[in-house]
Amino acid sequence: MSLRNALKHFNPLSKASFASREEEFHEIAIRGVDGYDNFGDPSYLEGLRRILYSYDNEARLHNIGRMTAVYQTVGLLAARLHTERWFEMKPDSADIEINRPIIITGMVRTGSTALHYLMGANPDMQCLQYWLALHPQPRPPRATWEAATDYQHAVIELDMMYQAGKSMLESIHYMMPDGPDESGRLLGQNFSDDRFEVVSTVPTYSEWYMNTIHRETYQRHKRAMQLIGSYEPDTRWLFKYPVHMRNLDALLEAYPDACIVWTHRDPADVLPSYVSLCAHFRSLFEHSVDREQIAIDQKEAWARAVENGMRLRKGREHQFHDIYFNDFMADPIGEVAKAYEHFDQPFSDRAEAALATWRETHKPGQFGTHNYTRDDFGQSRAEVHERYADYLEQFPRVLEKRERSAA
Repeated sequence: MSLRNALKHFNPLSKASFASREEEFHEIAIRGVDGYDNFGDPSYLEGLRRILYSYDNEARLHNIGRMTAVYQTVGLLAARLHTERWFEMKPDSADIEINRPIIITGMVRTGSTALHYLMGANPDMQCLQYWLALHPQPRPPRATWEAATDYQHAVIELDMMYQAGKSMLESIHYMMPDGPDESGRLLGQNFSDDRFEVVSTVPTYSEWYMNTIHRETYQRHKRAMQLIGSYEPDTRWLFKYPVHMRNLDALLEAYPDACIVWTHRDPADVLPSYVSLCAHFRSLFEHSVDREQIAIDQKEAWARAVENGMRLRKGREHQFHDIYFNDFMADPIGEVAKAYEHFDQPFSDRAEAALATWRETHKPGQFGTHNYTRDDFGQSRAEVHERYADYLEQFPRVLEKRERSAA
């Protein structure tokens, strides 16, 4: 039975509390994957129960938001079952080594998505495609993807997501079913991801998320990558997710030889854009969106993230390479080449040609632009720079463009 069929006789707008429906959510997910009921390591329950508590006691969900939160919860549980079943079918994939993966992270809105898509065009590396992030399984030959039911489901989901987002999401963060995707969909299967605080007001969950090292989540991320790449065990991996910066402890425990590409941009430019994005998503789930509180929370969350990154970088500088937004915008392929050189990744002629083709066929802004104003953020540039003083001291080139323009 498909998850869609399992949900036919399910009432997403039930007045019962989210917490009281935990067992029901699990049962529906089980029906959606034909009765398979092994959810794996139960550590996911801690995050699940915290988010259900926050939905009941803190979130300002309107009816559509409540319905969407229910479907998202059941969907993540079903995706977890789907993944666990594949782990069971491909146990030998757990023995595959993932050596020196290149991992793009840094603050949000720093050009990391454009960098990821560009590097993801390299045929000599492997990355996590959107449809495989939704439905983890060994990556089949490329010629078979469009005929795969899971791929077709990913196409439908993206269409629905863009329609719900009123095209804004497409202009901010364009995604394709066969294109490189972030790790959030996999991390969400453990209910430890920032997606929940982006779309709803969940301070109890956020406090737990920010102050926990999510070891089990990142070990499972590695297990999923072993599964997905099991037909190409010797091909180097490329990952990307800004939120990895918020969980760098757990990431480096799972991938101790990770090669980190840290993307940089002025936080005073980054945060207004990101808060606008968060507020847009909140409006799809909640009434009375509090932009001021979102700005306060996100400024602190990302300040703590980069501070933790600077702490963990000490003594392992060889595992980090910096890419500044202005440099990347001026010479994207040149910046990729520098990263490859730093991390001993060959840059073949065919790889360089593939990246050049990608650039030529995917122009910036072709899916629209994200319009927002700094007034929406509610904090001055000086206030942001004060909170990020340590980061700006260690990476002064972040402000280089502004200093040059003022000269």
